[in-house]
Amino acid sequence: MSSSSSNVLTAFGTLIATYYAYNIFSFLYLFIFHRSTISRYLQPAIAPAASSTSEHRSWALITGASDGIGLGFAHELASDGFNIILHGRSPTKLAAVEAALKAQYPHISTRLFVLDAYPCSASAIDDYVRGLAKDGLCIRILVNNIGGGALVSPAFRQLTHFTAAEVQKLIDLNVGFPTLLTRALLPVMQEPALVLNLGSFVARIPGPWLTVYAGSKAFNMSWSRSLGLELRAEGRDVEVMGLVVGEVQSAGHPGPVGLVMCSSRTLAKSALDKIGCGRHTVAPWWRHAAILALVECLPDALLNWSMVRATRSLMEKDKKLLEADKRNL
Repeated sequence: MSSSSSNVLTAFGTLIATYYAYNIFSFLYLFIFHRSTISRYLQPAIAPAASSTSEHRSWALITGASDGIGLGFAHELASDGFNIILHGRSPTKLAAVEAALKAQYPHISTRLFVLDAYPCSASAIDDYVRGLAKDGLCIRILVNNIGGGALVSPAFRQLTHFTAAEVQKLIDLNVGFPTLLTRALLPVMQEPALVLNLGSFVARIPGPWLTVYAGSKAFNMSWSRSLGLELRAEGRDVEVMGLVVGEVQSAGHPGPVGLVMCSSRTLAKSALDKIGCGRHTVAPWWRHAAILALVECLPDALLNWSMVRATRSLMEKDKKLLEADKRNL
């Protein structure tokens, strides 16, 4: 082998080794050495000198906070001292969550934001945000958690088997509502501010029979990056992060916590631990991140074959659950 060929191979090998070394270091930094900067968003707002109520501390608005990941964020942020605005469509569920939060974290204040994400009402969102601005609340954090495929059943279907109304529901829930809420809230948020957008593995590794859902979650991640760059270019001190989420235990997704599934509270804590890491998108739980990194290393042909098999298995499981529910009615 000529010396020139040997030099090329050596340089190529060095580049590959450097690439993998960087990725390993980046993973270790994110999940071991990085320290969250969430406390910077808890700075007190400018309030009247005579006022010392908790109403004038930082607020976090969490969508879909009745249960699951949204409820996990509510508990984690409340434990850090943030006041909480709980969004959901059921006043009864939200009132129960509010009572539980006040009992466990008596030092915080809470508010309710009752609004159905479908049909998505821009005027209703704008009216509520105007009310928050009028009350002078110091809103520092927005968690766009609401989303998923629960509005349509079964969730796993060919695109042509969805009605036009079902497609619109999924787009409103996963794209329309969070985009319109963020648009309305950004002008009244006090800086420094934080926006977290919930995504999914299928945003990075799309599978069949989930085309609308996967596409909407890919939008969430691309939108997070674009919005973060836009706000930075405009001189705004607003951190935007998209969260790539795998399997998380919740009322709508029951199952044992284990190797690939974490609790909603663990996911929320892991996400808040990544604040200030400098990334536009991140898989917050280390096991999800490791699984995603390994899966994305697979050749496309093998990855596609695996996704078809995995999604087909989930589709069959979903079908059996629906049939069991019908029998129990």
